Amino acid sequence: MAPIFHMTVCHIMNLLKNMLLLLSYCLLWFRIIVIKENKINMEILDLYDNNFNKLDKTIIRRVDEIPNNTNIMLSYAIIKNDNKYLLEQTTARNECKWCFAGGHLQHNENAINALKRELEEELNLININPTKIETIKYPTKNFIFNIYLITDQIDIDKLKYQIEEVNNIKWFTKVELTKLCDANCVLEPHKFIIKKFICNDNI
Repeated sequence: MAPIFHMTVCHIMNLLKNMLLLLSYCLLWFRIIVIKENKINMEILDLYDNNFNKLDKTIIRRVDEIPNNTNIMLSYAIIKNDNKYLLEQTTARNECKWCFAGGHLQHNENAINALKRELEEELNLININPTKIETIKYPTKNFIFNIYLITDQIDIDKLKYQIEEVNNIKWFTKVELTKLCDANCVLEPHKFIIKKFICNDNI
C-alpha cells in the first residue's frame, strides 16, 4: 500500500503544480486582454519599500494593485516664478482638478529623468534646471514623492500642453492655492504637497 500511496501523493502534487502553472498563464492572458480591450498603454512601474529602496518587483499601471508594504514612486515639480506657482488642470478623467506637473517613474527610470520626461510630455517644457527638495512618503497611499523646485522664468503662453492629459495651466499665489485646496479643486496627493511645502513657507 505504501508505494501506491506515495505514487498517489506525487501524482496529486504534480497535478497541483500544473494547475498553478495553468492559472498563472490564464492570469497573464487576462491582463493582456484587459490592456488591449481598454486600450491601456502598458506602463511598467518599479516597486519600492518604505525606505525608498527599489525592489525586484514591478506592476502594470492601471491594471495591477500595489501590493501591501510596497510603493510606486513619482516625481513632481513645484514651478515658482515671482511668488506664484504653476499648476495643471487635469482632464475630466481626474475631475478637472489641479495638480503639479510630473508623474510616475517608469521601469528602470530615475527620479530626475522621469520628471524631465513628464515635463516635456505634458508641457513641452525642456532645458529646465530642477533642484531636488525632498523624497517623502505620502501618508495615506502607497506613493513616494520626489519633490523638485524649478525657478526658471517660464512664459506659459509659449507652452504647448498635452491635451490628452492637461486641460489648462495657470499661475496661483499661495493664498489662491489655499482657497483651491479648501474648495476641493486640487487632487488629494497634491494638496499634501501644497500644505507641506508651500503653505508652511518651506518654498
